[in-house]
Amino acid sequence: FSSAYTGPQDVVMTDFSSWGPTDDGRIKPDVVSAGTSLFSTIGSGDNAYAYNSGTSMCAPTASGSVLLLQEYYASLHGGTFMRSATLKGIIIHTADEAGSAAGPDYRFGWGLMNMEKAAGVISSNNTDQLIQENVLSNGNTYTLPVVASGKGNLTVTLSWTDPKGTVETANLLNNTTRKLVHDLDVRVKRGATTYTPWRLNPASPASAATRGDNDRDNVEKIEISDVVPGETYTIEITHKGTLQ
Repeated sequence: FSSAYTGPQDVVMTDFSSWGPTDDGRIKPDVVSAGTSLFSTIGSGDNAYAYNSGTSMCAPTASGSVLLLQEYYASLHGGTFMRSATLKGIIIHTADEAGSAAGPDYRFGWGLMNMEKAAGVISSNNTDQLIQENVLSNGNTYTLPVVASGKGNLTVTLSWTDPKGTVETANLLNNTTRKLVHDLDVRVKRGATTYTPWRLNPASPASAATRGDNDRDNVEKIEISDVVPGETYTIEITHKGTLQ
């Protein structure tokens, strides 16, 4: 993109970028960032700069930005850093929509990284935006009631570091066996209504995201646009199977 973000149409994929999904259908890439015609340092001199494109521009933009978020969080929390899953969750939680349909896709992932919004979640310091790091034990359900403020959508993102999956020894090419070990589930409930997270179908990778049970990714995100100000919405986190 070459100007300020105004909508999904501003995020344009380069002709040299790779797309997902993984063989087992996980959402990749997670997010995207600027990677074309960036003005940056080069190795020909101590004060040399040039315009370049590619992952050599995109990757340091992303990694440098998230490191600054860790530094910012630590400055507000006595030197303590976020868990890696927390940092990943915030990046996905605040990404700007990209692609031709709402929700994630296998080209742009969860969207374009937005550091201002990500820093805003941190600086809110658990007032109108919450960051919670918890442990879910076997058989337990975590619940959190929240009251809609009327300031916009209600967005809930669950992110966790999954244990390593089983390494395949047969059918190595395009093996679609799910690799997720801990299948956590997030739901938001209001009365008789239950809101479910986004999910993609790797059997139809070009199709728009739908809402339902996501049993592939270790990030789940729910976005509710028609929230009723003052109403209580209950966030509920459970799990399938047995947790290690």
